[in-house]
Order: sequence, then structure tokens, then C-alpha cells
Amino acid sequence: MAQRIVLSDDLDGSEATQTLHYTVDGQEYEIDLSEENVQRFHEALEPFVSKSRPVERRLIPTPTRRSGQRRSGGSGRDDIAQIRAWAESQGMDVSARGRVKKEIIAAYDEAHN
Repeated sequence: MAQRIVLSDDLDGSEATQTLHYTVDGQEYEIDLSEENVQRFHEALEPFVSKSRPVERRLIPTPTRRSGQRRSGGSGRDDIAQIRAWAESQGMDVSARGRVKKEIIAAYDEAHN
């Protein structure tokens, strides 16, 4: 069974052809409009848009996990292998896998700062 979703124009109740997304004063909005009302929307904003400056937003990268990679509750540092090697060279008891003790990390940081 096929289903059809019909959007209604939020202004006049006719069948909408698209949903417009826009932002005013930092608040995001959306509205469903017919083709005629989409045109009216753009025409109403045109004097303001034509005098406006475009704003380029820099995306802040979010950390992503690779497929199959377990989430670590560790320190999030990328120098753990170097810390392990340093701790072993100092005669400290450090496991080859798993968490590295905070005390060892602190000692490594102190020795390398």
C-alpha cells in the first residue's frame, strides 16, 4: 500500500510544494508553501537580501568513530603509546593494553614540560 503525504500551504491552505527554512535573529523557522507563495516569500525578502552580506559559517568538526572501533573511556590523548614506552624505560609498571594510570600520565607530562 502506497501512502501519499500532502503538505498544506501554511498561509492559504492550498497544496504546498515545498518547505522553506529560514532564520531571523538567530531563530530558525520553517513554513510549507505553494509555488505561488514561495515566489511571494522570495519577492518580499528580495530588497533585504540584495542589500545583505553573506555570512560564511565555519563548521566545527565533530569526532567520528570508525566502523568497528570501540569507544574508549580513556584520556583521549594520542600519545599513549609514547607514554607507555617512556614509563617502561623508567621502570614503571605499565600494562601493554588498557588504561594508563593517571599518575603515570602526570609523571610523563611533568618530565616532558
